Amino acid sequence: MNINSKKQTILIKLKTVFFVFNSTDYKYLFIIFSLFVFISCSTTKIAYNFANVVIINWFESYFDIRDKQRLDLKKKVGQFFDWHRKSELPKIVLFLEEFKIRHSDGFLEEDIKWLRSELNLFWKNILNHTKRDMIYFLLMVDDFQILEMNKKFQGKEDDRLIKQSKMTLKELRQDILERTYNNLDNWLGDLEPNQKKRIAKWIQPDPYWVAVKLRNREKFQNDLIDLLRSKKTLKQKTQSWMSDPESHWTAEYKVYVKKKMNEWELITLNIDSIILPRQRKHIADKLDGIIIDIKELSDI
Repeated sequence: MNINSKKQTILIKLKTVFFVFNSTDYKYLFIIFSLFVFISCSTTKIAYNFANVVIINWFESYFDIRDKQRLDLKKKVGQFFDWHRKSELPKIVLFLEEFKIRHSDGFLEEDIKWLRSELNLFWKNILNHTKRDMIYFLLMVDDFQILEMNKKFQGKEDDRLIKQSKMTLKELRQDILERTYNNLDNWLGDLEPNQKKRIAKWIQPDPYWVAVKLRNREKFQNDLIDLLRSKKTLKQKTQSWMSDPESHWTAEYKVYVKKKMNEWELITLNIDSIILPRQRKHIADKLDGIIIDIKELSDI
């Protein structure tokens, strides 16, 4: 694979990570820590060094960014990664080392709670650090950019949720299982046929959950457009939103996401209970590689 192809593959992975992280989809709880180390230990350093490009590309996919905005955004994103490299990467190393110890003997319910708490803390740190820069950027968005952004929201027809909403029950089941198997294969090594059969019994398609997430996303998008149009109160509303994102969830999403969290935490524990010794070692080896890479990135 040439360097350009490798860069493109990394960008696709990072963009996937970004959208998964913002989807509040708890079904990948067992491996969600990978969001902080970019999926694969073989590309951790390269991926991290290209993350700033991915973030800027993400903004440009929704905003028709002006030249001055782009320069400001590049500067702010660069400053963010300077902070993240020095402040957060050392914490992620400690987190992964603790995760490795906890996972070596098998996961318990208390480990799942610990994992969720740690990841929430990482996310809150990022929100707190980026709040001022986010407000500054949003204040610079003009009416034409808001209009274009709204058009892109309305015209989005090829993302995962919309594709899933159009699937039959059988197709949705296959889609979920394939994604689950691929993620587990990445961390465990190849799954055994009997493991796949057991996982297939635990994981069932839920078209209603897909519909709930779509309606919740629609509310989020509408609220965001309203936020951008309210320049006088944008700063206050943005601070409130980032402090309490659940205030912009639909009522049905608030209720159903708790149900899905409980469901997938149970599935996580079930999957962990059938992991073979070679697979547990595979996870430990991958973690060791990632920890080494992150230490080098953060100059530990």
